[in-house]
Amino acid sequence: MVVGVLLVAIVLLLSGCRSESVSLDYQYEEGSELTYELVATARSSWDIAGRGEGSYRVTFDVTEVVESNDDDEAVITISLTPTDVVERGLPSPGNSPRSFTLRVGSNGEVLEVLAVDDVPAESLDPDQLVFIGTYRPPLALDPVTLRDTWRSSQEVQVGPVFQQVETLGTLEALDRDGRGEYARIDYSGDGPLSFTTTLPQGTAELTGSATTTTEATFDLDEGLLRSSDSTTEGTFEVRVVPALGGAPITGTLDFELNLDLDPRSVTG
Repeated sequence: MVVGVLLVAIVLLLSGCRSESVSLDYQYEEGSELTYELVATARSSWDIAGRGEGSYRVTFDVTEVVESNDDDEAVITISLTPTDVVERGLPSPGNSPRSFTLRVGSNGEVLEVLAVDDVPAESLDPDQLVFIGTYRPPLALDPVTLRDTWRSSQEVQVGPVFQQVETLGTLEALDRDGRGEYARIDYSGDGPLSFTTTLPQGTAELTGSATTTTEATFDLDEGLLRSSDSTTEGTFEVRVVPALGGAPITGTLDFELNLDLDPRSVTG
């Protein structure tokens, strides 16, 4: 009888946990500042007038400041300072400090790119697009329970660069530790991507599609990411304008980018 009662109690407890819903919202407090480390690791192989491959690894110190906010959105400025750059046959876009200002929704969606280095977004170097919108994976707009999924769509158009990503998020776990309650969220997404970058052969225009997978830990009490690890992979058609002049060269390129985010502190 005691065993039966215990089993019933356990079943009821587990059922209650599964049905409990939580709201996932980033908390934007005007004037608050978040610092973290971002490590970008890229690998690429190509067949452009011959086969080649290369990689880079760039570590950034990142500061995020909330400039203004209301109930539905916020304006934030992100500053990235490279602290360590290693290039092996593939030039990186992270050799100098940069900053950009975004208008974002409460769920982390990038609504608009406002400025880069205090210059209007139309002047954005296309290489920088790979770092925009990846540090805040999109949260659910409505309360969710364990194993619930949600979809979000994000489009960014800046000059010749276009990015459209459809993302599926899944609430994988809810737990508590010494820092408080947190959620573990997995993401998968895909969509078309076109951008311009630099290769050893010259300036390259890439057009294709990319898939992204992300594992994130979200602090429910603080309304911020504890960690995020994302991988983006894509295959592209390439048109290269040679650095030394001459006719454009065409070919294909495979690309993989990993972004590892580690928040450090919050003030404000």
